This record gives sequence, structure tokens and C-alpha cells, in this order.
Amino acid sequence: MRTLIITQYPKLSGVDYHRLWIPHGTMAKLFNVQIDQINEIDSAEDDFLKQYDFIVANRFLSKMGNNEALVQRLKQLGVPYVLDLDDDYRIPNWHILYHTAKQGKHAEKISYCAKHAALVTCTHERLAEVIKKEIGATNVWIVPNGIMPEEQFEVRGCEFADRVNFGWSGSVTHFDDVLEMYDSLYSMYKTDYKDKFRMVYGGYQKEDSISQAIAGVLTAKGAADKDNFHIYQASEVFKYAYFYDAINVSLIPLRDNRFNNMKSNLKLLEAGFKRKAVIISDVYPYKPMLKHGKNCLVVKNKNEWYRHMTKLINEPNMVEDLAAQLYDDVQDYHIDNVTEIRYNAYANTF
Repeated sequence: MRTLIITQYPKLSGVDYHRLWIPHGTMAKLFNVQIDQINEIDSAEDDFLKQYDFIVANRFLSKMGNNEALVQRLKQLGVPYVLDLDDDYRIPNWHILYHTAKQGKHAEKISYCAKHAALVTCTHERLAEVIKKEIGATNVWIVPNGIMPEEQFEVRGCEFADRVNFGWSGSVTHFDDVLEMYDSLYSMYKTDYKDKFRMVYGGYQKEDSISQAIAGVLTAKGAADKDNFHIYQASEVFKYAYFYDAINVSLIPLRDNRFNNMKSNLKLLEAGFKRKAVIISDVYPYKPMLKHGKNCLVVKNKNEWYRHMTKLINEPNMVEDLAAQLYDDVQDYHIDNVTEIRYNAYANTF
């Protein structure tokens, strides 16, 4: 099995890291297969491409936008490809990237690439159904995200022990999700709990206006002070999970809509493998794994962020209990287990 993956190494995106780089690196180790990497195949020579049994890409096959020509070229060469999708192929009009995606005709390009792929892999059943029904792909395998519990994902506890440390991390595309916590955070900063917790923002980008706005929400427009708000700067994908070493409890807000429902449960897996407690929105894709009061605290309305955060401050032993149970519950998503699923998908197709 000679496989070529298309990733922008060494400047990997989070998607490249979790859906291509780590899974295929693990596959090479576990199954003794040849995995090579290239930044783009548009300019690759025919003889180079023909040496591979298949190619793997995420969302788009062509990095230059020439998907139709590239698909036809690969067909002529007899080189099939796998398209991996980790979220909805359509971006809604409220999303920050909507206009860019619309102008670039991303939905049409993704749909075309998926329809002509020998195999489409995705993260869960709901996304698989969309790919089958709306795009028309027939060979669709569910390959969840997995975590390699080494280096940045090793369990290290929490570097701040003087109080409960809540944390949120993510990109600027999640501003509206973070906004769900504003009222509760304001109440936290304006009550006697102010000196009993710390809020940590992971992924902060100083020069980005939306990142500044997210910081505004997480500080409740300045209600926080230097003792109870901490910034963890955005970092490259091989280091970003060290953020979890600064917190006890991961806050995972997500609005309930189609686009978010198509996302993966990655944030829950990250927190689980880092052995952190979780307060989380009661929405898909997280919902199937949630056990309120056992492996997490589930939020059903905006006010419950405050109620659950104060509960963990008042019952600190519960933080460790929730974290320990979640750690056990996510072990099925160890990268070795998930890689076997991926390998079987490839072996069944090629």
C-alpha cells in the first residue's frame, strides 16, 4: 500500500494534523505501509504520481483550485484518491468564512471531489449521511478523530494549583459559541467567586480583532483582572495542546445548528486524553458521549455555565472525578484504534 498524502508540512493546519499527518504516520508504524507527503500535486509529474496506489486529501484535491482537471488527470493515470471530510461541505451565511467560501465556490469544489473519489472518509454518522444523500458519494467510511497520547497530549496535571482554572481554546471562527458564556462569566467576575477561579484563553492572537473580541467576552468586557484571567498565545499544531496543562476544567460551548452538528467531537477528546473535567453544550457531535455528573457537566441553557462552574469550585473533588471518568471513556479514540479503522477502509477499497 503506497500512499501519498497532501499536507502543507511543516506548516500544518489543525485539520492536516488530526486527519492526515498523525493518522497516516501511525498507519506507517502499525501496518508497515509506505506513506509519503507532498504539499500539492498540481505540479507533480505523471511518473511520480503513478508510483502510488492512491492519494489522500482533505476537502480539496487541488491546492490551485483546478479540481476538475486534476480529477480527470488522475483518472487517466489510473491513480484513485481518498477525500477526507471533517465537517460540513456547506458554510452557512452567518459564518465568518461564508463570503470567502461562496466566492471560491468551496461547496461545489468539495462536492465534486467527493463525488469522484474512490473513497470518502468522515468523522461520524450524521456527516456520512449528508455526504451520501446530498453529494451522492457511495463508498463512505466513518473514521473518527483519534488522539496520540504522547508529547503535547501527555497527562501532566495543572501548573496552577491555587484555584480552579477554567479554560477555552479555539479559533476566531468560534466567537458566537464563546458568546454563549458571556452572562455566566460576568456573574462569575462580579460575585464572591471572583477570587476562586481563573479563566484561561487558549489560541489568542494579539493582532486579530475577532480574537480581541473573544478576549472581551471571556473577561466580560474587562470585569476580570490580571489574577483571574490568563492568555495562552496561539501556537503551531505540534504544541497547541500544552494549553491544557494550564487548566483543570475545559469549557466547550457550541451552538446547536446544522453546521456545528457536522463537526467532530475533537475538543471533548482532547480534554479527555489530557484528563481534564469538562463543562459542555448538550449538542451533537458531543451528545452521544456525554454522561452528566459522571464524565462531564452538561449545559442545556446559557445560565447553566455559571451554575456548573460554581459547582466545581464548591466541590473540587468532583473536578478529578469527572476528569478520571472522561479519561477512561475516550480511550476508544486512541490513535491506534482509530488508525485500524482507517487502514481497513483503505484495504477494503484498494
